[in-house]
Amino acid sequence: TLPFDDDTFDHAVCCVSVDYLVRPIAVFAEVRRVVRAGGAFACTFSNRLFPTKAIRAWLATDDHVHCGLVAEYFRASGGWGEATVELRTPLNEPGDPLYAVYSRVS
Repeated sequence: TLPFDDDTFDHAVCCVSVDYLVRPIAVFAEVRRVVRAGGAFACTFSNRLFPTKAIRAWLATDDHVHCGLVAEYFRASGGWGEATVELRTPLNEPGDPLYAVYSRVS
């Protein structure tokens, strides 16, 4: 568990780490506990990773499935509204894709 009281934070972010979570639903539920009503939790990720650290489900699937998987973490952990999925890579700029999947406390 996180060492914070319930409803401590306005928002939370998980930046390029969701692919390494071995207990993602428990983590999302715990983040929900510490984020206040109306607050948001955003998970961002690209298609880059450390293959020796990423979970098997991430390694075996593509970016489209990754977005759906993170949205499912929100749904399965409870207390979140419907997740929004966005590709946030700047147009006409080189680089890795950046995906954001986020939701607000319901």
